[in-house]
Amino acid sequence: MSAALREEARRYRQILGLLGLLAVVTVGGCLGLLWLRQKIELTARATRTLETEIVKEERRLRYIDTKIAEIHLPNHLQRQIERFGLDLAPPREDQVVYLQGAPLREEVHPEDQDESGPQRERDPFRHSIDLAIMDALVPND
Repeated sequence: MSAALREEARRYRQILGLLGLLAVVTVGGCLGLLWLRQKIELTARATRTLETEIVKEERRLRYIDTKIAEIHLPNHLQRQIERFGLDLAPPREDQVVYLQGAPLREEVHPEDQDESGPQRERDPFRHSIDLAIMDALVPND
């Protein structure tokens, strides 16, 4: 083999190597672009789902706000008073009501108490009901 043929074969190998490298980079770029588009689509889908959930929650909050506003209307309160037969009336202008305060008690430290001393019984459970739920439980007249 002559030197010219070896040189020509070396150039063909270099060209084929560069073409192969170009093909690998092109395929890798295409696959990377495809992967990126799929991730963008997944993110867009998740964003749409979250936006839908936010809209639903805003509707629920508006509904609850409306119900709370209805419950606090004077007409609604008057109907509740009549329905339950309560002896309530709006305050008069000259009316002053004094409430008896809670009795004062002395501070007692745990170290000062005897084991045989009176112990106050405490109720650990407190029951409360949301106004919207309470209104839903009572049938409308």
